[in-house]
Amino acid sequence: MPINKRESLLFTFIMCFCMVLWMSIYNVALQHGAINGEVIAAAWLGFPVAYIFAMCCD
Repeated sequence: MPINKRESLLFTFIMCFCMVLWMSIYNVALQHGAINGEVIAAAWLGFPVAYIFAMCCD
């Protein structure tokens, strides 16, 4: 766990990145019915907007 403000900010960026990326892949995979390269590519395209929104909410 983070000890100071700098570590806390870095921890937030890393955790938000991982969470948003995984949830983007998961949501697109639910729509397509499987996890493959096409799903990951589609999730990666929507990732920047979702990441910015998640960081603003955090």
